[in-house]
Amino acid sequence: MSERIEQLQAMIKQADSLHLCTEMLDYSGIIEYYPEELVMTAKAGTSIAEIQATLAENNQALAFFTEDQAESIGAAYANGGQDLSDYVLGIKIIDGNGELLNFGGQVMKNVAGYDVSRLLVGSKGQLALVTQISFKVLPKSYIAKLTAPIKSTASSGLRQKIEQKLKQVFDPRGVFN
Repeated sequence: MSERIEQLQAMIKQADSLHLCTEMLDYSGIIEYYPEELVMTAKAGTSIAEIQATLAENNQALAFFTEDQAESIGAAYANGGQDLSDYVLGIKIIDGNGELLNFGGQVMKNVAGYDVSRLLVGSKGQLALVTQISFKVLPKSYIAKLTAPIKSTASSGLRQKIEQKLKQVFDPRGVFN
């Protein structure tokens, strides 16, 4: 486990309320990339531009819409919608107790129960601090130019119910509220 992750865990354990977006900016870099498997794992602070540059070397691209190239993959995940959640394979998070948790992996088929890695997409960092994301990429030839995000069809009332339930599990001290 990296020293930076341990620092973030300690900050969360000591906090009454916390907003760590700026704290993640120095936690960046591509951890693993398997072009032949169409899978990449990156730290949450890695910029979309860096990811796209690496993918372009193998004629691949992100399969989801991103508004800002300077935005990090973690920010895209926190603000993302259905189009991004369809390609998330796994995440590592720090929960409200400061515990480092791993959900999913690097394969499309996962039978581990609730698909937390996809449920947290679009949660705006209110349920956990995402430290690492694994996601599927596609060959450029398969991707039309994405000009807008795909909108979720879930009602806001249902979304709020789901968020409240998740907060009870992942954020027992209310650190991310």
